[in-house]
Amino acid sequence: MVRPAAWGIAATLMAGLAPLLAPVPAARASDLPIDRIRAEVSRLVPPLWTVEEVTAEPVPAPTPDGKAPDGKTAAKAADSRAAVRIAAKLRLAKPTYMVDSRDGAVTFIRPVAEAGLEKTLAATALATLGPNGWSARIELRNPEVLEGIGQPLEELPGRPVLTGSAEANRLRDQIARDAEARGAEEDARRRREEDLLARQAAATKAEQERAAAERRQEEARAARIAELRARIVGADRPARIAAYEAALGGNDPALRQIALEAALQSRDPVLGNLALKDWIARRKAVPVQLYATKEDPHSETVLNNLGPLTLEIDSVNPVNGAFAGRLGAPGYSIAKPSAAVGALAQTTLTVNAYGCALSLRLTEQQTLDGLFRCQTLPALIARVVVD
Repeated sequence: MVRPAAWGIAATLMAGLAPLLAPVPAARASDLPIDRIRAEVSRLVPPLWTVEEVTAEPVPAPTPDGKAPDGKTAAKAADSRAAVRIAAKLRLAKPTYMVDSRDGAVTFIRPVAEAGLEKTLAATALATLGPNGWSARIELRNPEVLEGIGQPLEELPGRPVLTGSAEANRLRDQIARDAEARGAEEDARRRREEDLLARQAAATKAEQERAAAERRQEEARAARIAELRARIVGADRPARIAAYEAALGGNDPALRQIALEAALQSRDPVLGNLALKDWIARRKAVPVQLYATKEDPHSETVLNNLGPLTLEIDSVNPVNGAFAGRLGAPGYSIAKPSAAVGALAQTTLTVNAYGCALSLRLTEQQTLDGLFRCQTLPALIARVVVD
């Protein structure tokens, strides 16, 4: 319980006691206003207590220096100072309790004192005559009797529940179950977080390993490309041929394309032949570009009426490059698509169809250039882009 500030030492009674004490040379118990002392003692006592009875008994007044009066000092003090011993009988108005423990909004309490507990509060009323008349103060002698008795129910925080009661036991069990549930939920949450972190770590590791594997593959591929380029352009012809054949037999389209371009640009008839055979074997249809010749003025008319020329490939002999298919254009009946056979001699391609023939040779520009002839029609310039 909090002690009032007045308990420190004293409370001054200026208006209540001074006018009544001033006319008497020496204070007597019969001269003191017991009702006012009772009221002042009640003011000093916390509201939890009820003042039942106040008794007053004159006692020798101490000297101004605090010593007991004697000799001449006593005579002078009798006119200016008076003292009364006060005993206040107190009764506890409400039962009090002390906080045993708290859990959330629930406060578990235990009883400290029952209502009706009696205590006696001792005090001394000291009156002094001054320039403005009599003044008096009350000094509490045993304020500790009001301490350590707990608090009334309405002053306790939260929801008070008496320790040891059935409700307290039920609430403690519920609190324990709630704590266990929260612990289990926290464990489950922690396991979920750990599992998520583990999956993320595994995914990160897998991604790092995948990236490392791709990097190694790219590095190995770059090394193979560099080696292929070096071998194809090298001076050793068997090595060039072997490198090209290895690239064609592999599963890397980029290496195959690099080998194809290098072989077509090498001007080596063997490499050119290998490149063209592989190129033809991978085509289903080859568009043939036609152009008019300056020597025959009718070639322009034939070109305009002929329409697009297409070489369709059905089968290829991978050993010698011979193939079968269809060749023709829809414009002239004589040049309509018909069965065709083709042959590859080093870098020269010839195709024969019914009444028409196509003869092409590999150039440095990676094209097959030549002539397209159909019986009595003017010859036309023909070109196939090798891509």
